[in-house]
Amino acid sequence: MKQGVKLLALLLLLSLTGCWDRTELNELSITSATAIDRKDDRWIVSYQVLIPSVVSGAMGMKGGAQLPITVYSTEGPTIRETIYQSTLESPRTLFFSHNRVVIIGEELAKSGGLEELIDVYFRNSDSRETVAVLITKGEGRRILEQLMQIQIIPGDGIRETIRTERKDFSALPFINMYKLAMEMTSEAKNAVIPEIYISGGAPVTSADQMNKTTMTSKLKLGRLAVLREGRLAGWLEIKQALGANFLRNQVKSTVMSLGCGKGESSKESAIKIINASTRVKPVLQGEGEPIRMKVDIKAEGTLLETNCKADLDKPDTIKGIEKQLEGEISEVVRNGFEETQKLKADIVGFADLIHRKHPKQWKKMKADWPERYSQIQLETKVDFTLKRLGLTSKSFKKMIEEGDDS
Repeated sequence: MKQGVKLLALLLLLSLTGCWDRTELNELSITSATAIDRKDDRWIVSYQVLIPSVVSGAMGMKGGAQLPITVYSTEGPTIRETIYQSTLESPRTLFFSHNRVVIIGEELAKSGGLEELIDVYFRNSDSRETVAVLITKGEGRRILEQLMQIQIIPGDGIRETIRTERKDFSALPFINMYKLAMEMTSEAKNAVIPEIYISGGAPVTSADQMNKTTMTSKLKLGRLAVLREGRLAGWLEIKQALGANFLRNQVKSTVMSLGCGKGESSKESAIKIINASTRVKPVLQGEGEPIRMKVDIKAEGTLLETNCKADLDKPDTIKGIEKQLEGEISEVVRNGFEETQKLKADIVGFADLIHRKHPKQWKKMKADWPERYSQIQLETKVDFTLKRLGLTSKSFKKMIEEGDDS
């Protein structure tokens, strides 16, 4: 009996030694980035595809050497048919599991085709909803064609750039396809997407242009696109985006500059903010009265740079700097929030907060939320603590002056 069981197990194992639908690696085109554009009623999908035989030696590229990527586009009536059109011009099947970023063209965001794009990512197993999403003015394909020096594969470089910015400066949120879908289906139905653009002169698209210490152009993160009900409604500048990010409780670390005294326009000190956290409490007033939002921000940081003469050994001086930075944070938050109010786009999540805290009242105000949002009264309270001053409590400028006096 035991011998029979063993024989049966062996036969079962032998039947599982292969995969009926396997695809060999040399039959795949690994896609590192894609761009989605819309022209009239046609979709245009562009692909940044790796050339595996070149990637390993790409760091030693010289003039005339082959690049590690190639970029091409296909066009069709639906996104998936457009992608399958690639089989007409490529000997390999597109493989999207390693796709790092999706670049959305501005015209697509204006026309409201993002719902179809998100549907594709949630419906197909080869498309990952963790892919980073960015937006650009003009055609998205231009971004895929631009080369980078530090990262030989631009798709990887773009994703790492937005992750580094989120970690070190926190003005722009990291938005992937899943988060975009969550924001577009939230109570407010508003969302944000960071902008990427080509900064400088002519795009760098050849190995000859790469073989220099300075490139004529480079990829750079820019503003924050604001979407209202799936369509592009406007833009926030970097400082305004930082203020909105404070309200979204997504500031991990950032740097802000101050003058040497209250009201001074020249900035001579830089402080790195760390461990920032934001709590928001809605206060619903009487019928017809605007909603109040109490915002409590706590943060701490370290002094990175100063050219001021103030003596940092004195507690009053430290308190003065802390108060000054608290005012600066409050102003940045207010400016960013007021810009979202002009757009009538609740990208900071106040609608979801009221829905959770006051579900009955939310049902009454949901229908005209954009108008109510534009009238919200923001009350900010910032508590900042300066934790570290560095190796000296005096600026180098003050030390020189004291040396002259002696």
